[in-house]
Amino acid sequence: MPRRPAELIAVTAALLIASLSVGASQALQAKPPLKIDTAIMSKSVGEMTTEEEGLFSDAAEASIERVCVACHPFENIVKTRRTVREWSDQVTVMKGRGAPGTDPDFATITKYLIRYYGIVRVNSAAAEELTSVLGLSPKAAGAVVEYRAAHGRIPDLETFLKIDGIDKAKIEEQPEALRFN
Repeated sequence: MPRRPAELIAVTAALLIASLSVGASQALQAKPPLKIDTAIMSKSVGEMTTEEEGLFSDAAEASIERVCVACHPFENIVKTRRTVREWSDQVTVMKGRGAPGTDPDFATITKYLIRYYGIVRVNSAAAEELTSVLGLSPKAAGAVVEYRAAHGRIPDLETFLKIDGIDKAKIEEQPEALRFN
């Protein structure tokens, strides 16, 4: 037991900090999942309104915090962009390793990671992949596929942005998602 007041204060402060840390950790773990309307989750990202995409993102980020961040810092999870297939496989591996989520959590997390941390090969991607990674409307994604069929390979971002229906703002949010090879 400490004999001097300074030692007593130091020990008391350390115990207080430790108890606050444990309490905060338990509060984070006890946070209930953010519910998202299944009608929103059944839509492709490109079909969501701005408000629906915001609700989806909030729910996904809460799920990632609860399911993934307990073991991995968020920066480590998203430091490498991945294809739709790679994100799907990665989430399946984490689920198999015992990540503490439900099937809806894993579906939401996968959809979010694909949308905001995915990559898409513009010259070979199906319309659904263009929608899920870039948030393009199904109509705009279809226009990309039609453009490729009529004109061949899309060489660069400038050409891509000229295709009818491409939402320039969505592309400018994450140009690093595009691959033209």
